[in-house]
Amino acid sequence: MSALIPIITTRGLAAVFNAENTGVAAKITHIALGDNGRTPSKGELGLVNERMRIPIADGERVNDHQIHVTALADGSPEFWVREIGFMLEDGTMLAVWSDKDDPLAYKSAPVPLLLAFDLVLEALPSSSVTVIGTGADLSLAAYADKFISNATHSINAQTGVIKNAHWNLTLSEKLRAME
Repeated sequence: MSALIPIITTRGLAAVFNAENTGVAAKITHIALGDNGRTPSKGELGLVNERMRIPIADGERVNDHQIHVTALADGSPEFWVREIGFMLEDGTMLAVWSDKDDPLAYKSAPVPLLLAFDLVLEALPSSSVTVIGTGADLSLAAYADKFISNATHSINAQTGVIKNAHWNLTLSEKLRAME
């Protein structure tokens, strides 16, 4: 699999430079996911086969040219993620990634897909792109209590099953002894 290095689109670049002229940074608000693997090009306007578009949960500037973004793909549909578009608030695709040979991940219906990307945008003017997120904290640390609680409940339930099986075995042995 090639590194996840998105291609900045021509329209995305134009939107960033327009934002530079107006003094307002371009705002990434969504990630589009699709299932068509290919070699992406800067002339693309959208994904070839977009399957879902999800809001950015959170974004953080790492430095002048790098932004960390997270998002959560939840629910239907199910597909191999082979293309990703980083979308601006006006619907312009800023950047696109795809790989014709290897998918990035599998998006299943019952299991949420946590996405985390570091976008390195060295070709763009510093701080010309920002991220608008929903404010959802998708870090593993935020979910640690939930995971621990679920694990504890699961262990307690299995302990009850084992105790019940042991009680049934003991009762069965007593009945055999009485026969």
